[in-house]
Amino acid sequence: MYKLLIVDDEKEIREGLASWPWHQVGIEVAGCCSHGLEALQFVEEKPVDLVITDIRMPFMDGIELMTALNARYPFIRVVILSGYNDFEYAQKALQFGAIDYLLKPLQFQMLHDTFFRAVERLREEKQAEFRVSVLKRKAELLARVLRAEFLRRLFQEPLSEAELEQGFSDGEVLLEGNFYTVAVFRPDRLAEPGAAMGDKEKKLLAFSLDNILTDLWEGKELGYHWVNGQTSEAYVLSMKREAEAHFAELLPQWRKYRGLFKSAFSGGVGRPVGSPADIYLSAQAASAALAANPEEGTLAIGESAAAANRPAAAVIASKEQAAAGTAAAAGGFEADTEPVNMLLVQAKQYIQDHFNRSLTLKEVADQVHISGSHLFALFKNSGQTFLSFLTAIRLQRAMELLSGSNLKIYEIVEQVGYSDPAYFTEVFKKYTGKTPHEYRCKSR
Repeated sequence: MYKLLIVDDEKEIREGLASWPWHQVGIEVAGCCSHGLEALQFVEEKPVDLVITDIRMPFMDGIELMTALNARYPFIRVVILSGYNDFEYAQKALQFGAIDYLLKPLQFQMLHDTFFRAVERLREEKQAEFRVSVLKRKAELLARVLRAEFLRRLFQEPLSEAELEQGFSDGEVLLEGNFYTVAVFRPDRLAEPGAAMGDKEKKLLAFSLDNILTDLWEGKELGYHWVNGQTSEAYVLSMKREAEAHFAELLPQWRKYRGLFKSAFSGGVGRPVGSPADIYLSAQAASAALAANPEEGTLAIGESAAAANRPAAAVIASKEQAAAGTAAAAGGFEADTEPVNMLLVQAKQYIQDHFNRSLTLKEVADQVHISGSHLFALFKNSGQTFLSFLTAIRLQRAMELLSGSNLKIYEIVEQVGYSDPAYFTEVFKKYTGKTPHEYRCKSR
């Protein structure tokens, strides 16, 4: 049976729809949600085939939910619920990809006919297309997991040059500049003595924070963020010189979600640093500023991070340099150039053969039977990096497809191995000076 998710902020409607005999049309109710953010979290954890959603809901309405579903899960079919006064919204929903809409109050025969057609439509989809969708979703989930794990480490740990290189590639993160500042935000109610929260509420809070920051921060190309699922603290990275002003703008924007979080937000800002390797130091200073912030709903600017913390990154770098020197002295990188060159040639050939999907430094290293740090050093000794070589291969193919095919840009993004169209556009513009659309127009 096909799985259905019911989304409506009115409890009576949710319960009424859930009790309808869906098995008559080959459908099983997978769950019910009261608004769009809760529905997005549900779909991420429990895939569904169909969604029926109201248009007017708090925090994220039906149109916003459908837009998010289309971007992340294009194989999910959406039916819109609307009142007579929302008819224009229903028309807009059809333009955004809804397969049908139903008017309130519901007529059960119409409900039956609508979902009977929806199921027939699902059954008519080719099995091959379904497999492609599943594989694509797995790739997107992998990319999100890799990015979240890399950002966690970036904010919380000192990372070596090789670890940063691998993280940039695996997580599709672009950090090129010399100005980085971290702020840490936390719902004030979690700082109250004796504050407690159930696991379900905590997961929804972290999920909602993550989605909202994706729009408010990364959507404006201000930097990156990571939400700690255990503490519900949001780490926000700015790559702009006016970082404090941008951080301050987040507080009033969060107020519209106060009913969801049941709390205002406070924040702490760390000192600017000049290298991605030192971002964790800015995060430490931001956490200290937040802990010392006595006023709810405000942003505290922290003192400089302790200089004693700085040598940690240098120790890692010196250890890696020492290891490289030891390998060279033992007949490694420079003492025996032929084996090294062959390993690099094999690695580059593997990249050229597999650049059109998610590809990590570790995977390539495993294919030529060496460690990731060894492969990183081989690329570095050749005057380039793993990421720059992979990016060049991908962008060259992207330019060929932009100028010589009618594929849509998001299709090209997938074909050259990226999962995030926004990241692809950012990288493409950095290396060519044009957006993909501008490049296509000029090449034609």
